[in-house]
Amino acid sequence: MTKNNRRSSELFNLSFLDIISCGFGAIVILLLISKTGVENNNLNQVEDEVKILIELQEKNKSLVERKKTLDSQLVFLTSSENQLENEIKSIEKAIEKLSNEKRNSVDSNSEFSKKLKNIKNALQNSNDNNERDIEVGGIPVDSEYIVFIIDTSGSMQRIWKKVMMYVEEIIKIHPTVKGFKIINDQGVPMGANDTYLIDTETFRAGAIAQLKNFSGQSSSNPVRGIISSLRKIKTNERTSFYVIGDDYSMIGSSEFSKDLKNIRDLNTTISGKRKARIHGIGFISSEGSGLEFSKFMRALTQENDGTFIALPD
Repeated sequence: MTKNNRRSSELFNLSFLDIISCGFGAIVILLLISKTGVENNNLNQVEDEVKILIELQEKNKSLVERKKTLDSQLVFLTSSENQLENEIKSIEKAIEKLSNEKRNSVDSNSEFSKKLKNIKNALQNSNDNNERDIEVGGIPVDSEYIVFIIDTSGSMQRIWKKVMMYVEEIIKIHPTVKGFKIINDQGVPMGANDTYLIDTETFRAGAIAQLKNFSGQSSSNPVRGIISSLRKIKTNERTSFYVIGDDYSMIGSSEFSKDLKNIRDLNTTISGKRKARIHGIGFISSEGSGLEFSKFMRALTQENDGTFIALPD
């Protein structure tokens, strides 16, 4: 009896342990299953957060690049604005300069018109008065041939437009001009050749056009041009020389008095008459030897039946 009871107790104990073990295992399995589900949820959340973070980083990167682009554009626009402001200032200065030049040009043209009118009066008055005033006097306009001897130095180039206007006006005023020619102070023709041009509108316009583009050398001494021209004129031609310049240098000359004598001798016929009248127009300026030119031309014109007119440039 005792043995049977002990065996029953052992069997009960083993079954109980089996049941307990199975229950514990089931609990463990439930716990594992429950824990695994939580971890999967966390992973999904982490993945979502990582995706959001990546998107935010991409957006931030894009915004940084956009900011750099805008900063560059801002720098460029600022630089362009400064450049435009400088250009506007330069344009305003240029406009102011042009306005001043325009006012000066108007004043200069007005003064030039007065000077030109004085020359016209001097030329026209000479037709009505046979007596010649030594100091001012009119310039006789009875010549058939006119020779312009023009200083082409740098100082004269500044007022070249005025020079051309005087040349054209002098030709117009002479009523019976058969021919004219223009040479520089060295005797070099300022046209195609050294022959007289017929006084027509076409030849006059052509001569003025060639005069605009002439670029020959000059020594600012008209003696050589005068002597060269005197050797070419004929005694039966009523000729006038117009010496136009602003300077008198001794280049190509010996002495003041000798130059006057050489010209006077060449310009005198056997009968003692002058072959050509020699007139002078001087542009007196602060540059060059303006006073020397005036002194020389006054003496030269007085000795050769001409008149000297001094004009400020």
